[in-house]
Amino acid sequence: MNPSDRKRQTFVWKNSSWRVVLVTAPLLVACSGATAPDGSAPAPTTSAAAPPASASAAAPAPPSAAAPAPSDAPAAAPASASAAASAAPPEAPKPEEAPLPAVKVKNIGMHIGGGPHDDATKAPFNRSVEPHFDELRRCFAKVDDPKKGGDFGVDLLVDGKGGKAQVSHPRTALKGEGFVPCVVGVFESIEFLKPKGGKKTMVSYSIRFTPEGR
Repeated sequence: MNPSDRKRQTFVWKNSSWRVVLVTAPLLVACSGATAPDGSAPAPTTSAAAPPASASAAAPAPPSAAAPAPSDAPAAAPASASAAASAAPPEAPKPEEAPLPAVKVKNIGMHIGGGPHDDATKAPFNRSVEPHFDELRRCFAKVDDPKKGGDFGVDLLVDGKGGKAQVSHPRTALKGEGFVPCVVGVFESIEFLKPKGGKKTMVSYSIRFTPEGR
């Protein structure tokens, strides 16, 4: 390269550098901000400052009122009231049973329809009736004259398997309202044992009421 060309190139580069400086200088001034006349630091732009907090954001949120806890007292009161209402009233004391009448009861005769009349054949009927003698004694409280004794007979038709008997033909000389139905009711309530031989049996059964002290 000759000297004239080198000078021309140097001049072009310098002119280009100057243009770069002239172009970039305003950009630097715009970014850094103008210097204050008294040489102090430039005032910060409003865009750099944080926006002031709003009143609603700055003020602390008032504590929310705690919701009142639901009370179980109102529910408990009706529950207790309903429980008291549904509670069964106390049972009335059972009336004490009247003392047994002063009378003795015993079997005085038994006739087995069709026989035989031995003790083994009669045993199931005696064993069935004797546990109910106290019930028969209570019936004696219904007679008109408790100082006077007497006999009572019934016919009992007992099934071959045992069980309750058909009671018929009550007979007695003792008087008193309700006395006969009471005695018949006792015989009707008895669960008889199975007769010997396991066949249906007709039994004529008689008892005697004897007042104590006689």
